[in-house]
Amino acid sequence: MSMIKTIKSLPMAVAAAAILAALPMPEGTPIFGEKAAFAQRAESTKKQSTRKVQALTADFHKKLQKAQEAIDAKNYAEGMEILDDALARKANDYEKAVAWQLKAQVFYEQDDVRGTISAYEKILQFADSIPEALEIGIIYNLGQLYYSEEDFDKALEYIQRWQNRVDPTLISVSNLQFIANLHYVRNEFEECLDYIYQAIEIGKSLDTVEVKESWYSIALSSHWELGQYEKVRDVLEILLINWPKPRYWTQLAGIYQELGDEQTSYSLTEAAYKQGFLDDNETQLVNVAQIQLARGAPIKCAWILEKAFKEKRVEQSPKNEKTLGQCYMMAYEYEKALKPLSVAAKGEDDGDLWFQIAQVQMQLGHYKDALASFDSVIKAFKNEKAAKAKDKILSATMQKGQAYTELKQFKDAREAFKSAKRMATDRKDKRMVSQWESYLAAEEAREEMLKG
Repeated sequence: MSMIKTIKSLPMAVAAAAILAALPMPEGTPIFGEKAAFAQRAESTKKQSTRKVQALTADFHKKLQKAQEAIDAKNYAEGMEILDDALARKANDYEKAVAWQLKAQVFYEQDDVRGTISAYEKILQFADSIPEALEIGIIYNLGQLYYSEEDFDKALEYIQRWQNRVDPTLISVSNLQFIANLHYVRNEFEECLDYIYQAIEIGKSLDTVEVKESWYSIALSSHWELGQYEKVRDVLEILLINWPKPRYWTQLAGIYQELGDEQTSYSLTEAAYKQGFLDDNETQLVNVAQIQLARGAPIKCAWILEKAFKEKRVEQSPKNEKTLGQCYMMAYEYEKALKPLSVAAKGEDDGDLWFQIAQVQMQLGHYKDALASFDSVIKAFKNEKAAKAKDKILSATMQKGQAYTELKQFKDAREAFKSAKRMATDRKDKRMVSQWESYLAAEEAREEMLKG
């Protein structure tokens, strides 16, 4: 999952401006109250025992006000100088915490994540002198900040500290969603699922919370990583119903295929195709065409590919042309099969495919074209030593003789049969060649008789 490398998206537990914008406070009045902006996460904390907060002196308060004015004017260096001067003087822990609060604000406004982290951790050194709700809020925000820095171990350390300090029933949906993300990036998928499903269930029960697509997406990815394909299917069906995006159709079809339910997989893929969801996905368009073959509808396979070629959505590669040709072959559309099969055979120098083409051409009476195709078969196999190659060359040579015979090119036919006889090694092949030579002699005699 991608990390958003900015702290601007993270809530800040420190909000010095809101506090220091108030009128000068008399000495002894605490700046941190239970309702202060600094303690924005107070609503999710356990009921805390009251801490005695130290006094903020008038002199220190004036320095903080001056620092705040400089920060508001974007004079960060001046603000930091005032704060450093205040911290160099005698100050109690509460005053130090407030000064570091303002430092955190400066780092935050300058997108200095590490500086913000350091300032927060400095405040925690004075934890006994600040409101407990504030302390807990800072701990949570440190978890978020370390997450943004991709220091997931440290992020988890702080989040677990935070969880130990809050009432579990008051943890919000956004908290749960964040913790789920944290476990996901740590490859802790079981834990991720536990938290994200808590977030989903709570979200469903609240009118003020919208359950988001991304929550189910992280559940989907976690189930997939765990190999829980039935759960993947269930989540995909929820996503498809509530957020009907093209990718969910194809993913759901894929998972049904994985689960062995091919018919449902095919139906989903076809439905996605009919809705135009596959138009920009070449692999899926070819896949839906091949599905038609599997379903015994080869002509539909051909129609899909022809349309995709025409609209330039699928590359007319040798592989795709071969698929188109095979679709036409299985649909008994032999004439239409020849062109795409020839393109494929030429592109892949495929001797077997050339042999298939030549036989179709013989069947259709395209004897001249068949001769060229048989030559391509011989060329493709001539450098191979396997028995299959020898058999193919013998068969191609013999069928060249047949083509020449049909074309009444008797001399060429005799030469072809002589070559075939030399290649023939077993009795069956030799007998077949002899039979064709006899047929050739009969055809020559018939032709002479017709001339006479």
